[in-house]
Amino acid sequence: MVQKEDPDLKIVIDYVSGEVFISCPGFSYGISVTTDPFGVWVINELISQENDGVFTQSGNLHKTEQTITVLRAVASWIHDLEDSTRKC
Repeated sequence: MVQKEDPDLKIVIDYVSGEVFISCPGFSYGISVTTDPFGVWVINELISQENDGVFTQSGNLHKTEQTITVLRAVASWIHDLEDSTRKC
């Protein structure tokens, strides 16, 4: 489904206080995934203003009860990351 084409592509996955943060050094966007108190998935966009690896939540979030939506969001982020590294 998702194939990592660049062996040097470093995806960082960090788990902090119930939230999974997914980012990549040198890439200004990331995502975080958590659940709200009702068990609904919350997917949040992360932005690195200076592209320095320090991310803040953008406030652009999506809530869903469907796990497949979370998987699609992660796959889409990886696809965008791969596309952007191919253009460099």
